[in-house]
Amino acid sequence: MRRERVSDDIYVFTSELYAQVTASAVVTREGIVVIDTLPFPIETREMIEYLRALGQGPIKYLVNTHWHGDHTNGNYLFDDNIEVVCHRRCQQLMEELGQDALNESRENTPLLDEVIIRVPDIVFDEGDLVLHVGSKSIEMTLTPGHTLDSTVAYVREDKVLLAADTVMPVPYFVWGSRQEFKNSLKLLKEYNLESIVQGHGEVLLRGEIPASLESSIRYLELLEQKVSEVVEKGRGKDALEKLTIDRCGKSRIPLNGLVQDLHRANVFAIFDELTGNKIE
Repeated sequence: MRRERVSDDIYVFTSELYAQVTASAVVTREGIVVIDTLPFPIETREMIEYLRALGQGPIKYLVNTHWHGDHTNGNYLFDDNIEVVCHRRCQQLMEELGQDALNESRENTPLLDEVIIRVPDIVFDEGDLVLHVGSKSIEMTLTPGHTLDSTVAYVREDKVLLAADTVMPVPYFVWGSRQEFKNSLKLLKEYNLESIVQGHGEVLLRGEIPASLESSIRYLELLEQKVSEVVEKGRGKDALEKLTIDRCGKSRIPLNGLVQDLHRANVFAIFDELTGNKIE
């Protein structure tokens, strides 16, 4: 696990075991708010131990930004008195899909054998939820796209956006909606930000943010355009394979190349939607 500080009171923890997943902590003397967990118990335990060793306030809240296990597998490692918070959609999806997804992941990943699904117990629905802890105000907003329940957490005083998978090196929408993704990214452009903590990968600094968000919006538009052209010409799998991530305006390098797999899944998801066919 790698850790860094993006402001005096905000820490970012990055998994070195899977896809550079990030979790964050907003630290005050009155309490700590943790945003997401890391994929594997060994790393989430290390994060919790580090936060306790800071000698600041206790962990008061754990926020889940969406239901995917790489961000929620560590919920059960937090003490029972720590309140776990999410959007209602996240709670529902975790109840409906969480155990099956965990069972599937366990088939090839023994490190997940001990994981127990812990569903959040505090939910918000309409509008935003603001957590006030110490001198910090953490505003949670629904930003669907990556998944239907995706949320971001904005630390007002620091102008830091803990964006989870709403901001990634390449937008990944197989579990969500590309149109909602575009809308959510456009919403984020309205924030006054010093930095964005992506759900996977490097922290984006102030000067990088506008171009990065615009690049992701353009990627979604260009990808739909190119797949639509393939469908209109009656072409199939071979043509789809030629729609590389580079041709859609994104680099193939981030996340040690994993972005190429995410991009390919996006391509086939759009094809399936437009044709009703399933290509393996």
